[in-house]
Amino acid sequence: MNNCYILKSRFYEHTRNLAIELRFKYQNIFSTKISGANNIADKRGSIIGAELLLDFNYLLERGISNTEINDIISLGEAAHGAIDCASQFTSKNVVFINLERSNLCDVKILNRVITLNETLNFFGIKLVVEITERNYCGRCCRIIQGLTYLKSFDVKLACDDYNFIGHELGVYDVELLLFYDYIKLEMPVGEADVNRMNEFTEYYGSEKKIILEKIEVNEQLNNVKLDKVWGLQGFAYCKGILLPKNLQATLSHVSKNSRS
Repeated sequence: MNNCYILKSRFYEHTRNLAIELRFKYQNIFSTKISGANNIADKRGSIIGAELLLDFNYLLERGISNTEINDIISLGEAAHGAIDCASQFTSKNVVFINLERSNLCDVKILNRVITLNETLNFFGIKLVVEITERNYCGRCCRIIQGLTYLKSFDVKLACDDYNFIGHELGVYDVELLLFYDYIKLEMPVGEADVNRMNEFTEYYGSEKKIILEKIEVNEQLNNVKLDKVWGLQGFAYCKGILLPKNLQATLSHVSKNSRS
């Protein structure tokens, strides 16, 4: 506990004050049919979900530094904002929000996620909590405790930017196998890495829903086996869409009360 990243932080109150500046956008996630879609109707019909994303440009334009943005994310304010946003964002079948590993010891965040999951499920919407790859907390036991707590309430989890290149097929990755329903892989560039990704999706694609993200152009998929890929995400298909101003205004009001 003496080395706890959260307990050592001196900037928690400052990040609370900056929370009012948070704005979100979303990026659609598409089925693999998008790779062959030739018109707008087909592309829209291929949308299977969306990921809520913090609008970094909005913060930078208001003079908030990268260091302050990092604190907003790691200390939980971005997570609270995403929860507020997702509660109002009911136009998609599947909604992804991001949590940091450093958020998994925050009981209030975890309980708000569970409530959000129940609310969205009531409206026929699936919530997926995407655990980012950033790790400020090392091997802290509270990470596994937080994941276990969320799974006990049937919250669906996604592993972000999984290192498939460094993963040896057949090796038992406890966290990957026990907790995650979705695996997100960053689209590789080199032929060797693409082949490695194909092997990974072939091995895990029957048990996990795999999403290829950060696809810049559709041609990147030319040598990719898509049979066991669930979704595709990237600028090739969606640049990111700002939430309506009336929804942002609603969120600004909600955010004042949700963390008090």
